[in-house]
Amino acid sequence: MAEDDDQFVAGRRAGEVAERLSSHDKHFAAINGSIADLATEMRSLVLAVQRLGDAMTADRATVLTTAAALKEAESARRDRSDQSWSPWSKALALAGGVAALVGAYLALRPR
Repeated sequence: MAEDDDQFVAGRRAGEVAERLSSHDKHFAAINGSIADLATEMRSLVLAVQRLGDAMTADRATVLTTAAALKEAESARRDRSDQSWSPWSKALALAGGVAALVGAYLALRPR
């Protein structure tokens, strides 16, 4: 009977060990699933960061191009304002001056 008890206890211990191992296997499977999910999420985050980097590079290029165009436009505007009068503007100014002199003469001449 003591031998039966020893075998019973040994069998019970073996069952407990098998149950614990089964529980550990389930736990490891859950951990592996979680790690796989994390790896998938990590890949999507890496792609998102890469897209942000590409967008930053494109935006930087756009800003530099826009700044160069604005600088060129400002330089062209300054060059136009620094230029001498065009022939048309000179002719109109001369005609306005002559008209003002004629008007002043006619207004001030003795009658």
